[in-house]
Amino acid sequence: MIVVRPEAYRQYVAGRNRFVLVVEKALADFFRLEHGTRHEHHATVLAEPGRTLADVLRSDVPENSDVLVVAAADSLLTAPTVEIGPGRTVAAVRTGTGPLALDQTRSLLEALERTDPGEVQRHADALAEALAAAGGLRIEDPLTGSLAEAGFARPTWSRSDVGAFKPGAVQLAPTGRLRLATDVTGTTLSGQIAVKGWPVVHSRTGDDARRHELYEGLTGLSHHPLVLTVDDGTVTDLKAAASGSAAAATALESLFAEDPGHCAVSGVGFGLSPATQPLPFHTEANASATGRAKASVHVVLGALPRTPYQLTLACATSTVTAAVGTGALAGAGTETGEGGRPRRRMNRVTASSCGCH
Repeated sequence: MIVVRPEAYRQYVAGRNRFVLVVEKALADFFRLEHGTRHEHHATVLAEPGRTLADVLRSDVPENSDVLVVAAADSLLTAPTVEIGPGRTVAAVRTGTGPLALDQTRSLLEALERTDPGEVQRHADALAEALAAAGGLRIEDPLTGSLAEAGFARPTWSRSDVGAFKPGAVQLAPTGRLRLATDVTGTTLSGQIAVKGWPVVHSRTGDDARRHELYEGLTGLSHHPLVLTVDDGTVTDLKAAASGSAAAATALESLFAEDPGHCAVSGVGFGLSPATQPLPFHTEANASATGRAKASVHVVLGALPRTPYQLTLACATSTVTAAVGTGALAGAGTETGEGGRPRRRMNRVTASSCGCH
């Protein structure tokens, strides 16, 4: 049994007197809504197969409600702004599949409980301020020797999922993501970027089979790095370090052939939620998790809805510094060990097939 505790979710701002839990009917027996004192009214809505979130909101959720959706179906995880309305605050947790799906969902809800939205907002503000003053950034990875640089007069932020939940839109939880746009006029990104860590795959069409295929092809990155050569924001070459990342290179080459738009690096993302840890399954929360670092680093390939897919690839062994400074702002260089001191990591690539060192 997974207990949903509205009292613990500090992301919902005060003022609503209703809390509504929306759960797919097939999961009904595994969730219990705890009635606290923060909301006067509590309700659980069981969504039948085929229903959309827009339909559920119209029929079963009053205005001025805090809403939490727990579902696997894409149709229940998004809705047009006009259907949400200015009076509802809607957050969604995507459940996984397979025998560990409920354990995974419990992990995400526990991370939501532990997250301090004020702390996440402060981290985001500090990072944004540092990059605004820097005029660019460097992404460097000692494991592969890769280095990429992004230049801009002032940063353009294409995504900011930090702080409290905002009414009028569906927010995937746990939150804690900030994304620098690298595909806008005045911003350049070139060099080599090492991607390593659990990937996140988003789809424009909701094609679960192809999305799962792409994710499986990229999971080797959880253990082995792949180096992307980027020329003015476009991936022009891939170099694998081992068989696991070779499979990831093959998956990317296939996607690039389907639509060259996926070669575009549309952003550099930062995970800012210390309460969320990287999890070994397909979840958007991995883009929010800081791990042991002050902030995690990711690159984003493609851009919905312009491309069929959008990939968020972790740079777990890389460090981000300001273009004009040496202090680490995010990534492995900001990891802390016992006593709060920065950790130094020196990994070595030993695969003879690696062409990136």
